[in-house]
Amino acid sequence: MTYTVDANVVMSCLISGNPKYLTFFTENACLLPDFGMTELSKYQHVILKKSKLTPDKFTHFALSIFKLITVVPNMLISTSQYYDAYLMCRDIDEDDTVYVALTLALTNTLLTRDRPLVDGLRAKGFLNVILLDELMNQNQT
Repeated sequence: MTYTVDANVVMSCLISGNPKYLTFFTENACLLPDFGMTELSKYQHVILKKSKLTPDKFTHFALSIFKLITVVPNMLISTSQYYDAYLMCRDIDEDDTVYVALTLALTNTLLTRDRPLVDGLRAKGFLNVILLDELMNQNQT
């Protein structure tokens, strides 16, 4: 399956250090809009502080995760896709527009940890979105 991955999913994976995420990223195509790298940089101090891994293990784990994520440049998203995504996100969280726009552009599923975003998008009829916890629970059954 192909997913547009919200930066909050990557942050959670990096903080936890749980190998199940390596398995997930290995078994699925995971795309991160280039804005996601900006968000990860903005919160790198939080990620490093909260990480449950030693610095050496964190480096190894993070490199393993990032080898499996494709960073997609914004130029692959059309203005109309951005606009449609903005209309969906403007009263939920405008910062999530780029994730929804990439999901629209590539016709895949948005994977996030943001419950208000998921609930808001689903209420508007946008169903190509799933919470990380929902997905992980599905994979356990």
